[in-house]
Amino acid sequence: MKKAMTKTMTEALTIPSFTFSDELDATKLIALRQEMKKVHTNLTMLPFFIKACSIAMTEYPVMNSHIDNDLDAEGYIQRYVVKHDHNFSVAIDSPDGLTVPNIKAVQTKSILQINSDLKDLATKAGNGGLTKADFEDGTFSVSSVGNIGGRYFVPTILRPQAAIIAIGQAHRIAKIIDDASKPDGFRFEKADMINFSISADHRVIDGATCARFGQRMKQLIENPNLMLLSMH
Repeated sequence: MKKAMTKTMTEALTIPSFTFSDELDATKLIALRQEMKKVHTNLTMLPFFIKACSIAMTEYPVMNSHIDNDLDAEGYIQRYVVKHDHNFSVAIDSPDGLTVPNIKAVQTKSILQINSDLKDLATKAGNGGLTKADFEDGTFSVSSVGNIGGRYFVPTILRPQAAIIAIGQAHRIAKIIDDASKPDGFRFEKADMINFSISADHRVIDGATCARFGQRMKQLIENPNLMLLSMH
């Protein structure tokens, strides 16, 4: 496992990449998840982010690309392929180290199905049950430290994928809200904020596309009812 990680991360250093970062207000999503946990007790936050990324990806499909590693004589990539299925590689901490199996065809699954798949992969990672098929054909990666700690980190792209998102831990702030009824014209409200970063291969993804993808994902997380309307 460690040899494979060393090889993969060394290859990642050859990718001319950039990172887009922002923060989002997860207050409504956290409240929705708490309500859903009354029935689905093991529901985590990560499936919501995975589904939001998948929905945003239907509008910006280049984020779901595989890049041919062979270069021409002048050093340019020769081709890249926009993949049909959203097979999301998810970073999972296992006894043998970090591993990144993937959930197949996320675009066809509900948040609850994604949550179930995540639990199955984590169980298999914990008992050494992951197979080659669990790692094949990943198209986009998701890494979260929300259950460990840390608000911000820059993720490393997993070749031949073109992009990866990193999700930090939620933290509470006092958010300023415009309010004409108040003497100062504003009031404070509690808000649960989450930082995220998207690293992308600059050879096929430009900064504007990555930013628009990130803003669409952010809109869905901040207004989770919009996301639920898109669930299968």
